[in-house]
Amino acid sequence: MDELFLMHFAFEGRLEFITFLKRIWPLKDMKSTDYRYKDAEGDIRQHMVNNSDWDESFLYFEYLKIETIPDQMFLQFMEQISHPLVRNDREEQSKCLEVVNRHLAGDGYKLQEVDSISGYPIYGAINFKSGPKGNIKNLIFSADGYKPEIVITDSLENNIEIVKNGEYCLVYDKPIPVSGLMWRDLVKWWAEREGIEDYKEAQKGLFRRLNKSLGSEPEKLLFKSYFKAFRDADGNFPALIPQVYLHYDPYTMKQLRGEIRVRRQRMDFLMLLPSNIRVVLEVDGKQHYSEGDKSSPKLYSEMVSEDRNLKLKGYEVFRFGGYELTVESGEATIIEFFAQLMRRFIA
Repeated sequence: MDELFLMHFAFEGRLEFITFLKRIWPLKDMKSTDYRYKDAEGDIRQHMVNNSDWDESFLYFEYLKIETIPDQMFLQFMEQISHPLVRNDREEQSKCLEVVNRHLAGDGYKLQEVDSISGYPIYGAINFKSGPKGNIKNLIFSADGYKPEIVITDSLENNIEIVKNGEYCLVYDKPIPVSGLMWRDLVKWWAEREGIEDYKEAQKGLFRRLNKSLGSEPEKLLFKSYFKAFRDADGNFPALIPQVYLHYDPYTMKQLRGEIRVRRQRMDFLMLLPSNIRVVLEVDGKQHYSEGDKSSPKLYSEMVSEDRNLKLKGYEVFRFGGYELTVESGEATIIEFFAQLMRRFIA
């Protein structure tokens, strides 16, 4: 921030000052410090637009307290000052990125191109130390029947098409925002897909469809308990995506005569959190570590090996024993886990 101030950098770019700030701060919901105005927007408009008795240093450091806001909010601020709607001068944008990335690097973040608008790049904050490299291209999930048959329609761009059994899975075909995939985003996508106008109706329909893909009672309890914990958040919480394809072998086990070439083709649950953080949740039944009623060191070793590979790629992997979700405290265990998960990655 200090270096940008020394450069006499106009954070708002070509936007009106208040318009820019509202892209990051909910000014209408923030209390005024002046009895004459009902919210922070009134304060700022009076002292920064109508008059000039506040300077930008006071605004950001004293009034908005930018040094103590949540990390995600600060990263959003960094993203916005380089957004093409804020500044479309490529040279100015480049200088901004150079300064911002130099300072973010110490915390493991950088602004990286994640999208574009009218030919101008949009940059998002990426955690390059812990998050997986690259962007999600294909999100195939909620598999509840025959395995989909997939062909690559453009190998250069990694475009795929499901040519058979597409009715047994869902394919999210929109870009994943830097802020992660929220439940409301998934509901809106489902509403468009199904032609449903009412949000609540779409939400119920999507929940039923996702729940249908779950194969065990512990998985269903985890899914249901998650939504119970966040039902008052009005969709503003990360989507819990079930049965997500991670790897894909086009052949069935019957065709392969029992040979396993690709392990863990699907994840039980996936969450796409802000800053490219990907959380995998697995609910283990005894088939994960035993053959029949006999424990299997081989199966257990294969499972932890796959976990290791995912973690090395930057995924966060958490496992639940199926048994712990069948006891009376199962729901409480799940709700407490998600509360801690949100505090770690979102708060």
